Amino acid sequence: MAVISRYFIYRKEKMRARIILYCPTIKAVLLIHRINKRDYWVVPGGQAHKGETARETALRELKEELGIELAARDLTLLYQLDQDNEQQIFFKATSKLIRAPLIQGEERTRSSSTNIYHPEWVKLKDIAKINLMPPQIAARLAADNA
Repeated sequence: MAVISRYFIYRKEKMRARIILYCPTIKAVLLIHRINKRDYWVVPGGQAHKGETARETALRELKEELGIELAARDLTLLYQLDQDNEQQIFFKATSKLIRAPLIQGEERTRSSSTNIYHPEWVKLKDIAKINLMPPQIAARLAADNA
């Protein structure tokens, strides 16, 4: 059974929403470098709360994780990925920030020397050189930069 929201059709058990924040000044996107048992990168965002739209989730997660506030009108739908029992919605937005913010919220609380969350700007030309998860979004960003 499909539930229709204002921004997407939700057919999966779980939904995550993420924001690819792009800085045209440095031609880079803001990602979170994760090091725990693996070494990989993710786009800021997370799991939807009950009743949230994808946009609301993405905006809330960006504020909670990085302290960055944007308006819903600042987001453009970029990509939707249906994988296993989860739907991931990726938005894009432009930023004038040049310096990467510090991690905040739950991620800061969970951070340790063996569980690292480190926000960094990654130049678009370097996306193919990192282990960005999920791989589909890495391929999409690399294709958009080609």
